[in-house]
Amino acid sequence: MTATSPVASTEAADLATLAEKAGTTFILALFVDLDGKPCAKLVPVEAVDELATNGVGFAGYAVGSIGQEPRDPDLMAMPDPASFTPVPFVKEGLAIVHCDPHVEGKPWPFAPRVILRTMLSRLAETQGLEAYVGAEVEYFLLRREVDGSLVTADPGDRSARPCYDARGVTRMYEHLAAVSRAMNELGWGNYANDHEDGNGQFE
Repeated sequence: MTATSPVASTEAADLATLAEKAGTTFILALFVDLDGKPCAKLVPVEAVDELATNGVGFAGYAVGSIGQEPRDPDLMAMPDPASFTPVPFVKEGLAIVHCDPHVEGKPWPFAPRVILRTMLSRLAETQGLEAYVGAEVEYFLLRREVDGSLVTADPGDRSARPCYDARGVTRMYEHLAAVSRAMNELGWGNYANDHEDGNGQFE
């Protein structure tokens, strides 16, 4: 039996409590490589203490663009309990936790979250500034025809000036309502949905 630090014990308890409260059965322990590819392992909730205390291992060279070669030690993805997010609209009982890759107990300097944290600390220390970030989510809804071509998902979305068109929004009500509910379940505070400038474009 190995000794556990007080910090590790607290994080394990925090993650375990969050998972229990959310009715989580599996946790997607996730990080991204330098190309933005999401890399993950699906961890059963029964192993949540092990995940929180020791992380979950990855062969770094197999991950992708993360600055490792086959001879390098494994990456250990250490979860950030503050990022724990239930995603029952993806799969019932599933939650995501973002992780920081570590190598031999230290944050891996080529991991995007580690790079971002370093830059934010530098910004605060050298200029006394704090970064605030928001997302403006815009996308096109398309469907693929039999011949392989792409067309707008809503056949009636043909207006030359579709921006804010109430008809376009109501025709896609089910989709927009599902997106809004999912965003609010994530705690993102979705306050409005609208039709944007392009045919099939929504925000």
